[in-house]
Amino acid sequence: MSTRVDRTAPSDVSTPAIYLSNWKDIVAIWRNTKLAQTDVTYHGPCITELHYLGGAPSVSARNQVVDYSGFFRDEQGPYAYTDLRLFEVEGWIENAETLAGIITTNYLSYTGAVIQPRCRLSRGYALIPNRPFLVVRYDLVNPTATSLVISLLDQVHLTPAGTNQQISAWYDTARNALIADMTTSGEVAVALGAFQNVDGYQVGDDTDSAVTSPAVSGWYSFNHDGTLKNNDQLKAVDISLAFCQRVSLAAGQRTSLYFYLALAGDVSSVTAAADTARSQPASYWIDETAASYRSWLSNGGKGRRGALTDAGVNDLYDKSLLVIKNIQNPQLGTIPASTNPFAYRHNWVRDGAITAMALDATGHPSEAEQYWRWMASVRHPDGTWGTIYNAWTGAEESFVEPEYDSVGQFMYGVYRHYQATADTAFLQAVWPALRRSADWIVQNLSPTTGFSAPDYSIWEETDTCPGSHPCEHNVFTHAWYVAGLYAMQQLAEAQGNTALSDWYAGGVAPILTALQRGSDWNPPGLWNPGGYYNRAITFDTGILARLDSSSNIMIALSVIDSASGRAGSHLTTVKTTLAQDGYGISRYKGDQYYYNEPYDPAGDEVGAPEPPWPQMSVWVAVSEILMSQQAEALHRLQWIVSTSGKGYMPHGEAVSALSHSSVLSSMCEPLTGSAFILATLLYQQEHNLGILPPSYHAGAFKAMAITEPLSDGSQWTNVPYFVTTLQAQDPQAVTTIKRVYLCNDEQNLYVRIDNLAGSLPVFEQNPPFAVRVYTQDFSQVTQDSVATGLDKGGLPRPVSFMVERRSHENLFRHWVVRTGAWSPQPFLSGITPQWDPATGRIEATIPLSAISSTGQPSPGQAYVVLVLAGPGPSPDSWNETSKVLIHYRWSTRDEAWIYGNIEQ
Repeated sequence: MSTRVDRTAPSDVSTPAIYLSNWKDIVAIWRNTKLAQTDVTYHGPCITELHYLGGAPSVSARNQVVDYSGFFRDEQGPYAYTDLRLFEVEGWIENAETLAGIITTNYLSYTGAVIQPRCRLSRGYALIPNRPFLVVRYDLVNPTATSLVISLLDQVHLTPAGTNQQISAWYDTARNALIADMTTSGEVAVALGAFQNVDGYQVGDDTDSAVTSPAVSGWYSFNHDGTLKNNDQLKAVDISLAFCQRVSLAAGQRTSLYFYLALAGDVSSVTAAADTARSQPASYWIDETAASYRSWLSNGGKGRRGALTDAGVNDLYDKSLLVIKNIQNPQLGTIPASTNPFAYRHNWVRDGAITAMALDATGHPSEAEQYWRWMASVRHPDGTWGTIYNAWTGAEESFVEPEYDSVGQFMYGVYRHYQATADTAFLQAVWPALRRSADWIVQNLSPTTGFSAPDYSIWEETDTCPGSHPCEHNVFTHAWYVAGLYAMQQLAEAQGNTALSDWYAGGVAPILTALQRGSDWNPPGLWNPGGYYNRAITFDTGILARLDSSSNIMIALSVIDSASGRAGSHLTTVKTTLAQDGYGISRYKGDQYYYNEPYDPAGDEVGAPEPPWPQMSVWVAVSEILMSQQAEALHRLQWIVSTSGKGYMPHGEAVSALSHSSVLSSMCEPLTGSAFILATLLYQQEHNLGILPPSYHAGAFKAMAITEPLSDGSQWTNVPYFVTTLQAQDPQAVTTIKRVYLCNDEQNLYVRIDNLAGSLPVFEQNPPFAVRVYTQDFSQVTQDSVATGLDKGGLPRPVSFMVERRSHENLFRHWVVRTGAWSPQPFLSGITPQWDPATGRIEATIPLSAISSTGQPSPGQAYVVLVLAGPGPSPDSWNETSKVLIHYRWSTRDEAWIYGNIEQ
């Protein structure tokens, strides 16, 4: 008995363009008839770009074909269906087991035809991985009750040579192939071959339309009477190569015809490619292609796949991965922003970085590494990047600048890659670039506001801050600054460079403080008292109080704790204010892009303002998953699937809430597909976007009243706290620290620890636990310190003092390092550390006299290591199972607080 599997259906809108790569040195671009509704240029449906990447950069950037097309005629009319502009078609890349990696194009209706095509025709494209040729399969089906005679033309029109140059082309009888040598003009060699016997061939001059001419272009001859002239050689500037074949189809019959197109750097290589193609039946290459893609997706069991009960989610996941694999330049690693060349054919550094993160997360580190290495190679001397780069050559090109979100993304992405691979050689290779980028963020911190460098950020809106102050301290970019510096702390710790880790922790602190500071404070921060995070502050402290859904990236990255009251309020405000088309999320109120802005790629594509953006909907879904709103998140993922392209092709940037389908001008976008992949993996509990540092900077002056028993904890509401684990709540994790709060007054350090379990045993009940707080000397005098705890385990930094309470005794123990060893001191007086068994909350008042050599604090910061310990292997022994490092500033009344998270 089979189990029913749900499958959310996609929209009926076909993608306008698809890339195909042989993963080595050839990239083809298939285009639909129109790339956008305002597109008046003839395109397809056919291959309209073919790039050979094995030569010089100038060759890589050059398109070697005008088009590689297929036409047909119904000879019993005769009816000619030879103007591709008149076809309505649908196309997608396949992920089915026997067709994976193959583009399917279905020819549908024909505009203006007296008789619509009686033969159903599909043209499939397989660019064989690591092979220098493309195999094309025509599937012809006769659905009628009578026989049909169909003529088929397969033709490639080569890019014309220079004005004073000609292309030599000829028919190779032995290979049943047409060969063109474009190398005399610095280009490549091309071979068009047939896998079966053909009825005609033509080496034609594409400028020759005279049907009586021996050198007539193949299309004109075929359009005239369904035949070719069999011209076998020609030298001309503008060459087309063509085969024709006539087939008879009985009622209900189906047949397939196969051709190949090879590309190489010289004639001998292209003829060798032709020989390889001919050495096997065409079906062999189709099978090899599918097997290669299946193998790539699984990657020896390391590849992560969509595994939801909704098969539509899994299909969009797979298709997004296949789009990414094919759009990446296999030589450079660059990743164009869209498969549609209409408006976004460049490599946006930001988009490519998130796409590389998805490749690492799905178990494809080699492709991700190529992008990270490319990024490192084109870094500016100051540690930043331009906004866009040529996807074929890797050269920087001019666009809206500056955009600095890629700075943090690079560090975060490299860290994620290093986590996945433990590749120290890679890390060392990109380390100079990492250091320069991280230092740039820190060096640009404002001593007044705490923000780092302003930019135009994700939306590139140069008119939002007119006049002389065009840039913003944008929440999106600053979230990536924080995540990037967290990553650098982790990488520095991995190399034993604790001083560098502390330096970058100091860079994070002012940014987090600026993010959490109220916009009604002076200087203003990004928290709006209305219950959400503002989009930005301009560098002259002007407040842009717009609610912008890109700000949800803070929650997705765990820069803002998803469990905090502020995160919950922000997400609720976004969902209630920016919801469109059910589970879609718009960018912000009044958004006119894709509707009636002068910079719209193709005019009005959405029919109304504030269109939903699937990427923004993804970041909301990620936030919902982190907040245990799984049902809502799944509905949002399913909405994204339902608005994807025909055949589950990934979206462009936005969706029309009226037509429930994607805009065409930016479809398919790897960034949107990558965001969907990352959210799906999070939903499946296979990946977490969040990142935490090995240490935090903290410091806040507030007098607390720790009581016995504990009060309700409300006095901690506005005290900054710091998240220490991204794990979900675990009832067994009694001694795993989840959050820590620290503040001080003149005489005491106040500490609160929340454990992951959310509960603790009552006094004297099992399992026992101990809370320990290690510190450096807050007087900055004592030199005697150790980096080993009482349990003989290592501590993250050297310390000199420790206080402790154990759950089965009411004693406040005190220890000091003497001559390199822990020496017990008299018990401390006062209220011992207290805990709430029902919530897992522990609070302690630690006298300054117990953690300083003079009883007085000195300017600067001291390390604090907070520890929860469980029972060890022998009686009265302990294992320090959870340790958190805080670099704490003993604060005065007049000093601004250093923030992490906050509930209020």
